[in-house]
Amino acid sequence: MKIEVKQEAKLLDFVQNYFPQVSATKAKKMILYNCFSMQGASLKSFEYILHKGDVIEYQRYSGGKHIAKEKRDISILYEDREVIIVSKLSGQSVTEYKDKKDDTLLSMTKSYLKNKYHKNELYVVFAPQTDESGVCLMAKNKMVLNWLEKQKESFKFHISAVVENQLKHKNDKIRFLVEENNGIYSLAKEQSDKSQTVFLQYTTKEDLSMGDNDYFQIDITQTGDKPYLNRFLLSQIGNPVYGDSVFQRQKQGNKILRYCIYGIEFLRPSTNKHLKIETSLPRNFTSIAIPVTTKNK
Repeated sequence: MKIEVKQEAKLLDFVQNYFPQVSATKAKKMILYNCFSMQGASLKSFEYILHKGDVIEYQRYSGGKHIAKEKRDISILYEDREVIIVSKLSGQSVTEYKDKKDDTLLSMTKSYLKNKYHKNELYVVFAPQTDESGVCLMAKNKMVLNWLEKQKESFKFHISAVVENQLKHKNDKIRFLVEENNGIYSLAKEQSDKSQTVFLQYTTKEDLSMGDNDYFQIDITQTGDKPYLNRFLLSQIGNPVYGDSVFQRQKQGNKILRYCIYGIEFLRPSTNKHLKIETSLPRNFTSIAIPVTTKNK
């Protein structure tokens, strides 16, 4: 059965609204049991964002022992024969290395593939930084990896951030001349072989200011493969991301970084058709804790 989405909603909310007779627990099972798909790929995450006009296919779960293999410790947003997109938490490591292998996002995703398909070949195409949250794109074989690597400059990212201080403009597109040296960014004074022109394009979503403290939630749209660069650019205009211990002059303590790459757009390798995947923002993403100062007696 095909169902057209009438308004934007998380997958779990959509299922509960379309099937009001089912409980929340059963709605979750319907998703976990691969009852919903779109463009030939199963929709497996409660947090997957559906957009108005999307057409999803529903089929009743018919049972089977294979469902035991669906148990996993990762949130899969999208999966087909070529790629898998999972949701990453802030602070979660992605890449495997000698002293930290079993509990990385890559290793857990490999484990899921091995349990379900008896294969665990997997390569990271794009992943947020360790302190960031959001979508992580992985390729299931080297041919797909190489194809996507060549398309990286055309990737489009959708990012939500909470920034500090009053914004000069509610919505803006600012041009910068930037140099990069071993992963460290700096502003360039003039055009050279080492510099590149980049843009920071954002829209303000919500004013979160409290008392004398100014905070704003903004949405950033960026084409290219370096969404991390926006954190540097925001710090340069005096609006650093809340909790950013990398580009903030003052240490942020244990604050969780409010920077989520919640959406990615690219072309599917096999069909060359546009694919847009989005997830919801982390819980309490816009909840800001104002430090309490005490006067010395």
